Amino acid sequence: MPWIKTTPYEDADPELRKVYEAIYSLYPADYAVPVAALVRADGGSDSIVAAHSLIPEAMRHMMSGLAMMYQPHLPLTRSQQEMIASVVSAQNACFY
Repeated sequence: MPWIKTTPYEDADPELRKVYEAIYSLYPADYAVPVAALVRADGGSDSIVAAHSLIPEAMRHMMSGLAMMYQPHLPLTRSQQEMIASVVSAQNACFY
């Protein structure tokens, strides 16, 4: 669970929902499939995107840039991208 207050998509106001949708539209389609291991017992999940939700414009720019690095035409496979994310998360003692 994030250590900061977040606003998940389900609880977002219309402006923040538009930012979420703009970001998610940039990610490859397979990122839309939930990963069972990341779903908490209460049915929720932690989200690095939601961790940026307190400042929607910063979230738009930061997460859009990340989404661009996940484009399928780039040389890293999804497995390699996930490995990099896992190593960074472990180094930062972060669940993501």
